[in-house]
Amino acid sequence: MILTVTLNPMLDKTVLLERLRPGTIHRAGAMGAVVGGKGVNVSRQLLHLRSRSLATGFAGGETGSALRRMLREEGIAERFVTVKSQTREGVTYREANGRVSAVFEPPHQVTLAEARQLRGRCRSLLTRASWVVCSGSSPCQQTDNLFRLILRDARAQGVRTALDSYGPALAQGVASRPTLLKANRDEYESTFNTRIRSVREIKSLLAARILRGSEICIVTDGPRAVHASGEGRFYRILPPATRSVNPTGSGDSMLAGILFGLERGWDLARSLVFGVAAGVANASVWAVAAGRAATITHIARAVHIEEV
Repeated sequence: MILTVTLNPMLDKTVLLERLRPGTIHRAGAMGAVVGGKGVNVSRQLLHLRSRSLATGFAGGETGSALRRMLREEGIAERFVTVKSQTREGVTYREANGRVSAVFEPPHQVTLAEARQLRGRCRSLLTRASWVVCSGSSPCQQTDNLFRLILRDARAQGVRTALDSYGPALAQGVASRPTLLKANRDEYESTFNTRIRSVREIKSLLAARILRGSEICIVTDGPRAVHASGEGRFYRILPPATRSVNPTGSGDSMLAGILFGLERGWDLARSLVFGVAAGVANASVWAVAAGRAATITHIARAVHIEEV
């Protein structure tokens, strides 16, 4: 079972409009809602790949109750910790011409006692987990170090770990030496106030993280090439060109695809190819993290991987 941890989830609504006109009243053509959050997306993609996962994190107020109910109805197993503060909602306005505008509410606040409760819950689930995946941002200062602590607990129990974050949660989380470290290039640069200007610098970054204890390191760059290191090799993976409909969740789908492969004993190269294909499958449709194995396998034939 793969345990995913999301500190800052969101009830994500999408409103379909013919055209968004600021300062006027609109009548929506349709509306949909889904539970958002990077760890949730990993669990969602694993569900569509028929791989077992359990989602946990924080959920508060009426929105948090709805979030948990929606996850269960979707088939995603959850053990979220209830917090007093209201979990945020977000509204995305999608116009007929494809233009998208979004408004996200401020994140919920978490107390130190609630943070300790989530850490304890994760500890209790370690005996059932093959991987612990910490994804997304930290909602407040009280949780900035929580990924680091959860990943450290997992490592001490011999459970493999993955970190895909940014900001304070990433800056502190890397100290736990996750088995797999995945970072978006822009978010990594922003978190550590640095610039990555060339493939050589990406390779140096990956090598440095390997030396600091991570077995697999991955740097993504939107629709461009993915760079990764592991098993003593450095890889450059090129996704096939595709029309992007909704890139939200593509990195999460990629991570789920990689873990799916590693869980089945695939080597890193094959797992990376499948993961990149899962990201492409996600971006090509509006639904988030819903790629099917057959679709991803078909796309994987057009993914190019090479050692650098």
